[in-house]
Amino acid sequence: MMMQHTTSRRGRLILSVLVLFFSLHVSGQINYEHFLRAGQLDLQKEDYLSAVKKFNIAISSRPDGFEAYFLRGIAKFSLGDFHGARNDFSKTIGMHPLYVRAYLYRGISNERLYDYPHAISDFDKALELDPFNPEVFISRGDTKLQIQDFYGAVADYSSAIELDPNAERAWLNRGISHHFLDDNEAALKDIDQAIYLDYFNAEAWVKRGMIKYETDSMKSALADFNHALTLSDDNPFIYFQRGLTFLKLSDTLAALKDYDKVIEMEPDNALTYYNRALVKSMQKDYEGALADYNAVVQINPRNIYGRFNRGMLYYEMKNWDAAEADLSTAIEIFPDFVGAWINRAAVRQQKGDNKGAYRDQQQARKIIAVLNSDSKSPEVLYRRYQDSVYFSKVIEFEADFVSGNIKKGRVQFQRVSIEPKPNFFLIHAFPLPDSLEEEYAKYEYLDQNISQFNAGNALGIKFVFTTHEWPVRQEQVLKKIREIDSTVLMIGHDTAGAYFMKGVINTMLHNYAEAIRAYDKAIEKDPEISYAYLNRGTTSYELAEMVYSEQQYASSITISSSIPGKQQLPKLRPPDHKNTLYDYDRVIRMNPGLAFVYYNRANVKLSLQQFQRAIDDYSKAIKLEPEMAEAYYNRALTLLFLKENKLACKDLSKAGELGIAEAYNVIKRFCNK
Repeated sequence: MMMQHTTSRRGRLILSVLVLFFSLHVSGQINYEHFLRAGQLDLQKEDYLSAVKKFNIAISSRPDGFEAYFLRGIAKFSLGDFHGARNDFSKTIGMHPLYVRAYLYRGISNERLYDYPHAISDFDKALELDPFNPEVFISRGDTKLQIQDFYGAVADYSSAIELDPNAERAWLNRGISHHFLDDNEAALKDIDQAIYLDYFNAEAWVKRGMIKYETDSMKSALADFNHALTLSDDNPFIYFQRGLTFLKLSDTLAALKDYDKVIEMEPDNALTYYNRALVKSMQKDYEGALADYNAVVQINPRNIYGRFNRGMLYYEMKNWDAAEADLSTAIEIFPDFVGAWINRAAVRQQKGDNKGAYRDQQQARKIIAVLNSDSKSPEVLYRRYQDSVYFSKVIEFEADFVSGNIKKGRVQFQRVSIEPKPNFFLIHAFPLPDSLEEEYAKYEYLDQNISQFNAGNALGIKFVFTTHEWPVRQEQVLKKIREIDSTVLMIGHDTAGAYFMKGVINTMLHNYAEAIRAYDKAIEKDPEISYAYLNRGTTSYELAEMVYSEQQYASSITISSSIPGKQQLPKLRPPDHKNTLYDYDRVIRMNPGLAFVYYNRANVKLSLQQFQRAIDDYSKAIKLEPEMAEAYYNRALTLLFLKENKLACKDLSKAGELGIAEAYNVIKRFCNK
């Protein structure tokens, strides 16, 4: 059993920099100092999203302010954006090559990114500058622990203890290192000292309990887990470990109760579903076990053990077809899985497919022969996986044990759906209450023409580009329409603008057909209104997608065509959005500097699965509007789909920096594993 990551308390370590941070230079600009201090306050409150925004403003005010880059790196690290944090620490070092803490935290970021050589290099540099810093020795020891250099880890933790005998984390992690060196007496002695130094540290009690569990001191381990829960009763990892202990003590009811508690707190914890399924299978509760395996496969569709065990459960339930399908998937994922070949042969025999069973048996014999060959080592079976993380990915389960972090407001641990940001519309920003004004202002964009119009029109109209629904009241809309009719249409001036305004309002109300008719009229009156083409194209896109969605739903509930006398329905084809693309192309010819049309066209191309062309348009939008967070985010999702994770993670970091909180969820899922 693997020990849980030994650096879970680094959040507090990193935030301690606020206490130790050097005095700020008073020679900086007023704006820089103001936003730097405001960002520090946000860090202290653990409001990391707000801190990033404050440091962005400070950096824009003074691009050579290394303090803001360093502190923004701390905020990004706390949000799980280790790539972004590393970049900010590197910029700090570029401006201040002697700043020890920048090397320290860049090293920690590299360690979190599994870039161990560069992590060690950063810690070495930090110790070259400050050879008496216990934090650096501890962090280098943590990295050596991760790469299984246990003797090196013990040496670094010992150095830290010599410098600071009260360094509780050095005692704790040195104890864990001793455990991996099979010196459990020294391990427990060190962890006892860690508990003495910080009696209320639940992690130390859990780690000591895990060592006792692994040395078969079950009752003592159980006592440690029970005490840990008195200190942190919202930590699902402790319940999980206690559940394992109950199983070893043959108390399956207590084990299942703890697993239930984990799943209550962590509905997506596949490892716990998997373990609970094993227990239910042993109890012959096949239906309950099947429900848990279904959850495992839903969370981890390409997991070997989930597929194999569910296949074997189907075998016990005599569901031969389902068993064969799961075992076939296990073989597809890992073609050298002998057990899957042997058991699929048994399933095929039950189905009367003797030829298929014989072929499976022969394939199993070939693999076993290779495994037992005197001339070939067992590693030959894994050769095609040895240069990648593929094999570890197909056997690992999603099991983050993050409920405590969610409660602490760590946005990267919240469960969100991952989908592209929607299209931009040019809308009328009706006045909002003060409680909403600041929130919706974050999603407003302008170009030069719209800014000039807003400043100069006498009707109190404020246009903005946004991807968000604008909260409007029915009486506001009706009043505005009456104003347009009475002040514009009735006297015959600027009728193109009046129709455009009607189109905007109907779009905001989702009266898409009426909006399109109004845009048609506006364009008929004045063919040069590029914004009318933009909104008409986007409205047409939304209408076509809505109709297609309704048709799909209607088709799904239609009586099956297999019933005699029922005519088979024609296969639905998704919309081609030709009219929308025509309108966008027209806008680009008229207004080639409008970033929002490239972004919207990219979204359409994404829906048409023209991925490279979508990336090109997102890139053009970013070039024209470098602060367009939505373009970075959507380009990142497209790159992830194309398996270009390195480029995607760079975009996600920028999207998060610019205010898209969901970017940190995606970073956690795809960039830090």
